[in-house]
Amino acid sequence: MDPVTDMGWKQPVVPEASVIGITSEPMAELVGRCEAGISRRFPALDAGAGARLRNRLAHELGIIERLGFASYFLTVAEVSAMITGMGVRAAARGSGASSLVNYLLGVSHVNPLAHDLIFERFLSQDRSTLPDIDIDVESAQRHNVYHRIFERFGAERVTLMSMQNGYRARGAVRDAGMALGLAEEDIGAVAKQLWRFSARKFREALAEKPELREVAERVEGNRQLDLLVDLTERLDRLPRHISMHPCGVILGDASLLDRTPVQPSGLGLPMSQFDKHDMDPMGMLKLDVLGVRMQSAMAYALQEVRRLHPTKADTVAAGAHPPGPDGQGPDYVREDGSIELDAVPLDDAPTYDLICSTYTLGCFQIESPGQRELIGKLAPREFNDLIIDISLFRPGPMKSDMVRPFLEHRHGWSPEVYPHEALRPVLAETHGVTVFHEQVLRTFDVFTGCGLAKADELRRLLGNEDAESSVEDYFRTEAGKRGYGAEVIDKVWGTLKAFGSFGFCKAHGAAFAVPTYQSAWLKAHHPEAFLAGIFEHDPGMYPRRLLVAEARRMGIPILPLDINRSGAQYRVERVPAVPATPGHPARPEKLGIRLSLAGIYGLSAAELRRITAGQPYDSLADLRARARVGRKTLQRLASLGAFDSLARDAGTGASRADLLHHLDAAPPRPAARKYDPIPGQLALPLGDTELENLHPALPEPTLREKVRTELDLLSVDVSAHLIDSYGPLLAELGVTKARDLMELRNGSEVLVAGIRVATQTPPMRGGRRVVFISLDDGTGCVDCTFFTEAQEKTGPLLFGTQLMLIRGLTRRTGPRGISMQALEAWDLNDTSSLPRPQRGRLVGPNSSG
Repeated sequence: MDPVTDMGWKQPVVPEASVIGITSEPMAELVGRCEAGISRRFPALDAGAGARLRNRLAHELGIIERLGFASYFLTVAEVSAMITGMGVRAAARGSGASSLVNYLLGVSHVNPLAHDLIFERFLSQDRSTLPDIDIDVESAQRHNVYHRIFERFGAERVTLMSMQNGYRARGAVRDAGMALGLAEEDIGAVAKQLWRFSARKFREALAEKPELREVAERVEGNRQLDLLVDLTERLDRLPRHISMHPCGVILGDASLLDRTPVQPSGLGLPMSQFDKHDMDPMGMLKLDVLGVRMQSAMAYALQEVRRLHPTKADTVAAGAHPPGPDGQGPDYVREDGSIELDAVPLDDAPTYDLICSTYTLGCFQIESPGQRELIGKLAPREFNDLIIDISLFRPGPMKSDMVRPFLEHRHGWSPEVYPHEALRPVLAETHGVTVFHEQVLRTFDVFTGCGLAKADELRRLLGNEDAESSVEDYFRTEAGKRGYGAEVIDKVWGTLKAFGSFGFCKAHGAAFAVPTYQSAWLKAHHPEAFLAGIFEHDPGMYPRRLLVAEARRMGIPILPLDINRSGAQYRVERVPAVPATPGHPARPEKLGIRLSLAGIYGLSAAELRRITAGQPYDSLADLRARARVGRKTLQRLASLGAFDSLARDAGTGASRADLLHHLDAAPPRPAARKYDPIPGQLALPLGDTELENLHPALPEPTLREKVRTELDLLSVDVSAHLIDSYGPLLAELGVTKARDLMELRNGSEVLVAGIRVATQTPPMRGGRRVVFISLDDGTGCVDCTFFTEAQEKTGPLLFGTQLMLIRGLTRRTGPRGISMQALEAWDLNDTSSLPRPQRGRLVGPNSSG
């Protein structure tokens, strides 16, 4: 059997020409579509820019033709057009953004000429395998997109890709514990303490990590638990099962199912038993269609803008958009009030003002504590700054200390240093610091004359112990031939060697920077719609409650649950103006966000559908009859205030407690008979006699009780922030609010308190673990850094405590940035352990004074 002729070994197979809708030769079709794309993407070009575009296009098309990949590009373009034709937001990510052909075909939204991206980082004439073009789509639509791909190309030409799922620490502990017959609660007690380390280092972690002290004590002297540790370490990375890959779709011709075994996926669509490592050898076209929640959030925000503002003038006024060339508003706002987000210019000043303010919670890629600190220092003012920011905030640049010199050079705190003047054009945009893969390619090319295609092959070998020495020999030899001195060669090679596999592809950074900018633009111009989209699709790293606090900070009302106003989604509503009264100033009309019924714990999908289908309701009896909700659901709705408006209309003054007592005591109602109304007949509004006969007897729940109920049933504190109920205690302790930290000098010792909203343990340059904990206190987010000593002091509270009190030192991180170096932490609910104030200083609970 010949692997090549009989199996198509390493021979890429794409769908037939007729399937992708072309009748001419594929290369001619690709050229024609690129020509059409030029007039669409570049309607006005001067002679110089036009010549550069033509040269670049000829270069790319020449490589594509030599490799025979025209059909591949046309297939990806067909999939991309199909997705956008569904009304789904889509954007290319990865090195595919380096391609002018992809930009002209509409696959990518990044102009590679504007950002000096290198095609060879994506595809070169030395490559025999298909390149990767990844497409981000709305996460809420991903499965619909998969089904549509199967329909469009035929089930015989499409299958999903699988992936091997290997054991990690928690999964290994749970499976090994069950095999040993340990009690489920004992297994859970161990598993929940495991935090981001590999299973094979379980015993090492028990000895080193302070949060595992209690687990280590339990293991010591317990033979079964000791065996559990051994088994867990031995299971590390072993395959457990295969599952559907989160984004891989395989396309081929009608012979695809003859070349791959398939099995049903959890989605019901066939899934190949091959994984990503088998794609190139088996000649399969893999397309990554990745569901991105931020794309869904932005799509939802745009829908809300259009719903609220049905004309262009309304949208322009609401979003404070520029007047445009004709004075009627910018071209990206259509006449029906909708916004073409991909047409928004990338130089909007209010957007960069928001980014520089570091108030970027909810924004794609720039909301983490580290990123907020970095953008505060970097202060982006143009799109390329965003590309650099995103590229710097990666493990490689962080580990190899690229960030500090870049910032010092950018702001003029230290002079820019170039290893050689020949590298000034290569490194000028990053002030002499090597950040991008593209800069490594150009450095190789400048010093050796190898060409960008070979330079990319050399870059891939950096960090490879077996191959790096041969790369070094080649570099030194060729650079010497070109007249560079030994000292310069040493210095440049040192930079390349340190770069290794670190750094970031600029095309990746550019592709990421597009939704980063777009999300910040929406937050700057349409914050209510943007946050509604964030609440609805939950795309970021923080819980929804922190973003509710962010809405409060921005002055956006969070409107409570209401049985007639709340729906299955978070919606933006107009809050009517309030006239002035004695002692209270007038409040203008503004926009608020109405909470969704879908967020209620225990409300089934069927009940939600029935409730929303029957709105509005004029009484509890009406709700029972038409929505057929159970008693527990009625009680949950009542405790959350969803019936407050019905009670007000009834005019009895009954409290939520009265209503809950009534619902608890009332016998179950028989199910109402389903009937069809006579066409044209109006419902008779009888009012809510049930509520009218309810007499007030019990007090309204306290604010703290309401907040606790909201957290239990919604996981969001709406009426007030939970930390507000600790106000007297925090005032006694002298706790500083997040909003007041900016007023303090660097190195000030303070106490902060709040609810943990994020915990991170990113890789650090020194190799030692650093834990970052973000607290929300209702006035903002406090980012606290725990180094080794603080971790030791904090012990098991480090990962398990939600309400925290932290003592630390302020760290100024730029004009708009401040964080804390933690020194010690306590559980805010454990009052016996809290420090007590004494004569202007804090004394620990076990202190003698």
